[in-house]
Amino acid sequence: MTTIGLAGSGELASFIARQLTKSHTVRVLDTNNVSVHCAGAERVDNAANLAMGVDLVVLCIDSDEVREALLRSPDWLNAGSEKNRVVIDMSQGDPDDTRSLAKDLSEVGIILVDAPLHTENIEEAPEAAAIFFGGSESVLQSVQSVLEAVCPKVIHCGDAGSGHAMRLVVAAIAACNRLITYECAAMGARNGLTIADMAVVLNKSSGYNSASARVLPALAANRPTANVTLGSWANDLRKASAVGMRYGAPMLIATMARSTLDAAANRLGHSVSVDRLAEIWELDCGLPAPGAR
Repeated sequence: MTTIGLAGSGELASFIARQLTKSHTVRVLDTNNVSVHCAGAERVDNAANLAMGVDLVVLCIDSDEVREALLRSPDWLNAGSEKNRVVIDMSQGDPDDTRSLAKDLSEVGIILVDAPLHTENIEEAPEAAAIFFGGSESVLQSVQSVLEAVCPKVIHCGDAGSGHAMRLVVAAIAACNRLITYECAAMGARNGLTIADMAVVLNKSSGYNSASARVLPALAANRPTANVTLGSWANDLRKASAVGMRYGAPMLIATMARSTLDAAANRLGHSVSVDRLAEIWELDCGLPAPGAR
């Protein structure tokens, strides 16, 4: 049985750990004060103990600074003697940082690949989720069974950094779709249209998008669609805008969406679900509260 060392924090890391323990031996280093919950995993208290004797290391860390510090930690780097050790970064990092780290780590015999998991609702994963893999085909083949234990949909996007780039593309589009759907649905509601009717029409017309398909029917029925937070989404959009500007790709709409998310997070709280974005339009447009539509 494969032994996996997982360093992480938060709900997504907890989900990954629980999925992996179903078919692998898992050792967990919690990087944020007992925020990883997985009854079937062994807990360790430092990076050296995490890496010692494991077959591969998985990262799912909220903080870029913590992730880079761990990857460059001498204790961790010296913990294993095996050459060509594989580290899978399932966090959301900056693609260029990932490429730089992959190059530096390759010089000490460590293969860093990125495989961020994208989902808006952990409770619906792994069905409503995907892993975007950045790394060589040969490494993907060697770790595919581990990734598929987390989520069966694994998409090879290219070399190291490509998985992080793809996830930023998907996250930015998802956020923009949700915001424009809320905005236009509010306009329709003020004109006497029901959310349920707009959901039917939009999802059978050119107005269809990922948010209209998932969010509008749920909004009409007062059901949740996501547990990803406003703060997390704003951070994704911030990274996407920075990457786009770095390469001369104007991210005008994404930057406006990020500003909207930042304002909403300041108003509602950074840790609330993105579902609560609907409240912004409900309140500002004088629409009825959920359940009164």
